[in-house]
Amino acid sequence: MTMHPTPDAARLQQAVAQLDAEMIDTLSAFVAARSPSGAEQPAADFLEARLQALGLDCERIVLDSDRIRSSPMFSCPCDPDGGRHNLLARHLPKEGGGRSVLFNGHLDVVPTGPEQLWSAPPFEPHVKDDWLFGRGAGDMKGGIVCALMAFKALRRLGLQPAGVVGFNAVLDEENTGNGTLATVHALQNTLARARLSDFDAVIIPEPFAETLMAAQVGVSWLFVTLTGRPAHVAYMGQGLNPIEAAHELMADLKLLEAEWNAPENRHPAFRDVAHPINFNLGRIEGGEWNSSVPCTCTLGLRCSYYPGTEPDAAVAQLSQRLRAKAQALNPALQVEISTRGHRSPGCVYDLEHPAMQALAQAHRAVNGRDAERLACTATTDGRHFSLMTDIPVTNYGPLARDIHGIDEAVSLASMRRVTLTLAHYLVNWCGVEPI
Repeated sequence: MTMHPTPDAARLQQAVAQLDAEMIDTLSAFVAARSPSGAEQPAADFLEARLQALGLDCERIVLDSDRIRSSPMFSCPCDPDGGRHNLLARHLPKEGGGRSVLFNGHLDVVPTGPEQLWSAPPFEPHVKDDWLFGRGAGDMKGGIVCALMAFKALRRLGLQPAGVVGFNAVLDEENTGNGTLATVHALQNTLARARLSDFDAVIIPEPFAETLMAAQVGVSWLFVTLTGRPAHVAYMGQGLNPIEAAHELMADLKLLEAEWNAPENRHPAFRDVAHPINFNLGRIEGGEWNSSVPCTCTLGLRCSYYPGTEPDAAVAQLSQRLRAKAQALNPALQVEISTRGHRSPGCVYDLEHPAMQALAQAHRAVNGRDAERLACTATTDGRHFSLMTDIPVTNYGPLARDIHGIDEAVSLASMRRVTLTLAHYLVNWCGVEPI
């Protein structure tokens, strides 16, 4: 590979600054492209047009659950495949010889909740006090835009990476992770034009406030249906109320949560995390009539566990706990437990790998200090690369607030720093060549 002069820090910073208005406009339009899990097509269409405008080699990787069902990383789908697809775009260098990187990010967003609680409609993004508001602004369209703007910053300087740079935009991260699994499966099995060997590193620009992710928990979703005995409320003693029983079961699960969080039971990566394990009652549905003892109640649970614990083992332990408590409350209480959605093992990242050290160095160059390392109490698509490939991976993205909540927003100041950090990374990890 012919060596070319690399841009200094001042030129990179100027190039990023000149993209500020485009960064805001791009993210605003991206957020306005509604993309709830299972219906991400507007965001996929928007991003495909932007990737093609950059002249990148872009292909669609269709989500086919039957093709990936045998993978140990597969999660039972929450939505039909419906012809939905990931987007995998690649920059291919002219001369080659540089190291490569894949930016992996998800298109889907979670439900908004009651829109009247938002200060402005959630899909009508607006900027206030240098924060851009809207569902998906932080989680994680802002990070995807940072990666695109870092690539464009080099273009403004008449340069491009001397290695392959990929942009993988995926479906279904929020509920299964099967989108990224579909891409990894395609790359491993030569089902796409790209190959797994194209990439030497993976960066996922999730909104974790410019930290380097060192580990993440595993997550499984459980759906627990309790069936009691209905009765007229005038004869309540003849009934068995599954909604009241549900509260008792959840209280008992919280005791198990506390046990897993005890310092002596923690995974070493989470030793200094205050409350690493969280069991969440995210949904509850039940009852038929105000004046009747209800017949059924269904709980939607999200439960986490440490790296090294197999999802099936965690679900088995949780299920046994639920059934035992139900039996203790009333042997006539029926319990059915099913799983769909996340079946996602935890993992630990190798931040000492040269590819990750290069990212740490880029952060230091921009911020004048080392990046903090995060043991994350959520799951991300990084697990697919960590557990299924030998490619080093971490999460590194901008500061956001109220993700999954009301008035979600991403810090534009943080996006500028992340963009500049990723531009430094492209220069130092991939090398550069003239356009």
